[in-house]
Amino acid sequence: MNVQEIRKIVRQRPFKPFWFHLDNGQKYAVKHSEIVVGNELIVTLDEDGKTVMIAPEAVTSIEFMEAEFSFAESATDKP
Repeated sequence: MNVQEIRKIVRQRPFKPFWFHLDNGQKYAVKHSEIVVGNELIVTLDEDGKTVMIAPEAVTSIEFMEAEFSFAESATDKP
């Protein structure tokens, strides 16, 4: 993907968590907007808090994470 497309996704407000899918089959979760997108390098943190550096040209696609909702009770359950 090109850098401008990646930056546009990262700058969306409100921020939407997403997955980077890479050309080597790996994928990385991006759950916060604290990510650096340079012309030649993307820097983010993995799930363990370790720094991950990705070449923008290695990103084949971006997939937004599904929102996780939890309802204690539905409105129809109320008397």
